[in-house]
Amino acid sequence: MMPTPDLTKENAIDYSDFTISHYRSLLRLAYSNWPIVGYENIPWDSRFLLWRHDCDYSLNRAKVLAQIESEEGVSATYFVNPRCEFYNLLERSQVDILRELQDMGHQIGLHFDGMFHTTHDESELANQLQMEASILEITLGVRPIVFSFHNPSAFHLSCEEESYAGMLNCYSKRFKEDVAYTSDSNGYWRYRRLHDVLLGAKEPRLQVLTHPGWWQDEPMTSRQRVFRAVYGRADATIRFFDKAIEAGGRENPSGPRKELEFFRAIKHPGYELLDQLFHRQEYELLILALWRAHEIQINRICKSHLLMLWNAPLVEVNSLFESSPPVIDGVQLFKSIFDITLHEALNIDLGKYSQFFNLRNELIYGRAVAPQQQLE
Repeated sequence: MMPTPDLTKENAIDYSDFTISHYRSLLRLAYSNWPIVGYENIPWDSRFLLWRHDCDYSLNRAKVLAQIESEEGVSATYFVNPRCEFYNLLERSQVDILRELQDMGHQIGLHFDGMFHTTHDESELANQLQMEASILEITLGVRPIVFSFHNPSAFHLSCEEESYAGMLNCYSKRFKEDVAYTSDSNGYWRYRRLHDVLLGAKEPRLQVLTHPGWWQDEPMTSRQRVFRAVYGRADATIRFFDKAIEAGGRENPSGPRKELEFFRAIKHPGYELLDQLFHRQEYELLILALWRAHEIQINRICKSHLLMLWNAPLVEVNSLFESSPPVIDGVQLFKSIFDITLHEALNIDLGKYSQFFNLRNELIYGRAVAPQQQLE
């Protein structure tokens, strides 16, 4: 009963389908129309729905979905890949997430990486599956009872026995022929839109596959969702590095730049990006980003002064700033309101401040010729 994917749908994706709020509504719709069961107790002679996740990009997003399912009284199966390029099953934080999933009542399955393994026959497949299942058993203390393929070869898909290495095969002939299937692979509904399938409730037996990395708080393109998972993981790794050194009471010469410490201290939402721009030596972009923050800060100071001076409502002061011509920059604005130049107020040498100001203008208009060392 597995349909042929309609790849033209990729060009007309409704990204609001892949938000956390929509996910909860889908879960409730499914729960109202089917009994949701696990792979350990499939009632083949009656109506059922299998709710499954292949964890390709992010275990952190898996935890978010698992919490929602737990709140809704649903137990799902999370398939994890010991060979994954995006998370490490030997890492403490990731193992902790999987144990939390187990504590919520969810099951852990094996996501067998077809791109890692070259498999020539079913006997070799069984041995490879046995080894991968042992990794999960040693890590989590529980042996998986079911497996799914990740990026399978044509040979892997031809292996249609009901089980291998003592684990149920999600791609067995029985599943393909007797169980309807829908999936959000690659960040869009490959076969049928899940909401339509759940609303119609026509299939007596249904297997739903979602990938936690695709589900975010706000609508995003597929590429944005991958970026969020990958760079979120990178940011977490950098934070772990810094905290580990700080916890040991050691100096961290390779840690955050002191010039950016202000942004870190106030928990500025753009701090990680600024830090990344510096360490990637993208100095032109960093200078422009810092100047923008500088202008925002000047505007806030000027607004605060006018609020105190005029005792006017904030909405009126905001209206004044929004109606001002955008050609008036922070330096001019500051001088007109405080009757003192910004460099004087900050006790900065005029020549040095002018040098930075002129460099900013050159960068804005793409005319900067400053050497990399000077930009740094």
